[in-house]
Parts: sequence; C-alpha cells; structure tokens
Amino acid sequence: MTRVFDARAEPAAIAFAADVIRQGGLVAFPTETVYGLGANALDADAVAKVFSAKQRLLNDPLIVHIGAANGGPDCIAALVEQSILGALSTDQEAIARKLARAFWPGPLTLVLPRGQRIPLIVTAGQDTVAVRMPNHPIALELIRRSGAPIAAPSANRFGHVSPTTAQHVLDDLAGRIDVVLDGGPTPIGIESTVLDLTETPPMILRPGGLVRAQIEAVIGPLRDCAANRALDGGDSPAVDEARPQPSPGLLSRHYAPRAELRVARTTAELIETRRALMSRGLSVGLLITDAQQADCAGLAPVFTLGYDLESVGRNLYAGLRALDSAGVDVILVSEVEAQGLGEAIADRLRHGSRRR
Repeated sequence: MTRVFDARAEPAAIAFAADVIRQGGLVAFPTETVYGLGANALDADAVAKVFSAKQRLLNDPLIVHIGAANGGPDCIAALVEQSILGALSTDQEAIARKLARAFWPGPLTLVLPRGQRIPLIVTAGQDTVAVRMPNHPIALELIRRSGAPIAAPSANRFGHVSPTTAQHVLDDLAGRIDVVLDGGPTPIGIESTVLDLTETPPMILRPGGLVRAQIEAVIGPLRDCAANRALDGGDSPAVDEARPQPSPGLLSRHYAPRAELRVARTTAELIETRRALMSRGLSVGLLITDAQQADCAGLAPVFTLGYDLESVGRNLYAGLRALDSAGVDVILVSEVEAQGLGEAIADRLRHGSRRR
C-alpha cells in the first residue's frame, strides 16, 4: 500500500519518509520541476526498486539529488571528497563551481565523473553521474533527514507524461511505491536542464527549466545539443536506444500521453486537423494558449495552458493527462518556438508526439 502525506500540513511526514529512504524504500516527492521517485543513491538494491516500480529501462540513468548537507551551493569540492563525484579536471571543477554558485539550488543537472560511492546502476554502468540540488523545501528537507543523496527520476510509469501533482504520481504508481509526499503542484512543471561538463565546450543534453541564455551568461557559449539540431531541421545523430544513455529523457518513448499527440504549425492547421480527424470518427482534444481561445471557442474538450511560456511549461503535463483522462484518441497542440523555455517545451512535444 502506498501511504500519502500532505507534507505541507503534517509535521512528521518528511521524517517518516526519510526513514523509508534509509530502510531502502521508495518515496515520491515534489521538486520545483516535477515529482521525483526517490531512493538512497548509495544503495544499489534500493535504486533497483526505482527501475522496477517505473518499469524503466536499465540503460536510462538517474539523477542524483543532493542537499545543503553535501556542502551548500558551493559544494563541488565536497561532492568529490564524499566520492559522489570522481576526480575532476581543473576546467570541470572551475565551471561546475561557477554553475553551482549561480544556479543551485535550481533546475540544473550537471553531468560529471562518477564517484566510487555511486553504484553503477544509477549511471547505467557509465563513469559519469548526473547531479543536481533541487530548489524545493520538501525535497531539500527529505535529503537532509535521509542523510544520503537521493537518486530520483520522475515519479511516473516509464515513458509516460511526467507528474506535476501528487495525484499524477498515484495515477501511475499507487501500490508500487511506499510513500508519496504531497507538496502541491510543482512550480516549473518541466524537468531540469541537463548539462554535460565532460564535453568541451559543455553541451546541453536535455533542455529544461533553466534556459540556455542564463547558462551562457555565466560560462560562455555552449555546444549545440542534438535535440536542438533536430528541431532546426539539421543533422542529428540517431540515438542508439540499446546503449546506455548519457542523460535521462533521450530515449524516444518519453513524456508520452496514451492518446496520439500531434503538433500543428498554426492555429488554423490545428482546427483543420481536428475537423479532418473527427470526420474519421476519432475523438480529439485540444491543448491551447489563452491567445487561441477565441479561435477555438465552442470546441471541446479543450485544456488551456496559459498565456506565456512559463504557464505553458507549468501546465503542459497536467493538460496532457487531463485530455488522456477525457478518453480522446488524439491530442492536438500548436508548436512552440524553440527559444528560451520554449526549447524545453518543444523538446517535450517532439518526444511525446513520436509515433509508437
């Protein structure tokens, strides 16, 4: 049975959940991005339960979440001393320290050499590890009370839409995990940005809640990521899905609703595609912005994402889940320009709309 606690109102909830982590159990908890499914990152058997509960492929690595107890925002040297990170080059350490000071806690994950205390199951057998410090009081307190870093992917069935509420977690994982800490809806709603510091210059492996321009303002130009080249229509190396992945979120089956997701170029195309699909007897749901409401008046079911990129990012997964729950065959959404936070939103739509 999965126990659910309102971590905002029940003082003992986080202490109870931390004890579950220490005993090798699984706890879903809110971060500023999405809900994570956590296990003690230093316990290989506990981490194996994460893969089992999610039905996640073992070649898809996890992110190790750290807290202030691991050294605070300027913590890179401490992570090396604790053998969470391995030996870093001078450049890697200097860049990592700049980024940690600027953006931790926050939605930035750094890929660096793996320390010996991190089991290989966490990293899909690779010598690099993804680490971040989440910017959420419940997550940070859970890490502190657990006394260990927490390995945590998103708290959903593998390949499905990520969860941004406790109910989303239960919809996917009730009865498969020990505890859910309810912290309300997550404020960003899109996963963290994953930045590979073993590349020169560093490369974004997965765009996310921290935008490219903010990172480049601190450390200079980044190497373009394969996902962005694909969005621009350029050459992108094919992902070998049988091999260990350098980052979460790169396999084709990610962020996908049950219904078929299609991305239209314009509102007019959205409406015309809806008409054509419905003429074939298919039920169609629309994900729209505030600016599209007038053009889509009278159409149903519709989920409105908001008026700007921040609200679209925050509400995207909730909208996909809501239309899935409505039982539609196809979900239609208009494309987003891959600039700023739009780079991450476009990436999620690209993955979610791949035919399966």
